[in-house]
Amino acid sequence: MRFLGKLDWLIIVILILTSIILFIPRRQLATIAEIYHDGRLVMTVDLRVDSQFSLEGMKIAVSGGRISVVDSDCPDRICVNQGAIDRPGMPIVCIPNRILIKIPAGYTQLDAITQ
Repeated sequence: MRFLGKLDWLIIVILILTSIILFIPRRQLATIAEIYHDGRLVMTVDLRVDSQFSLEGMKIAVSGGRISVVDSDCPDRICVNQGAIDRPGMPIVCIPNRILIKIPAGYTQLDAITQ
């Protein structure tokens, strides 16, 4: 019976580390956020520029590549408590004000066309 040698252990460690690295998600750096009112795009915001503005009774802030609702006149203020977003797939929704803030997915081009 043969036991594992130093080279065998080195190969096992390299394989384990490689498989762990492959499972680490790659973060998309968002550069814009889209703001919709009643389902219509009303504003596109550059997340690289820190700013603050008001829209439909809401105060919206952009800081450090993230966008958040700082203040709102809606009753529950869920949009304020939700916090800042900085990735695609994380929307901020204010139903009383009919506002949707989202970061669009970075890859909008076609990957392939099938026939």
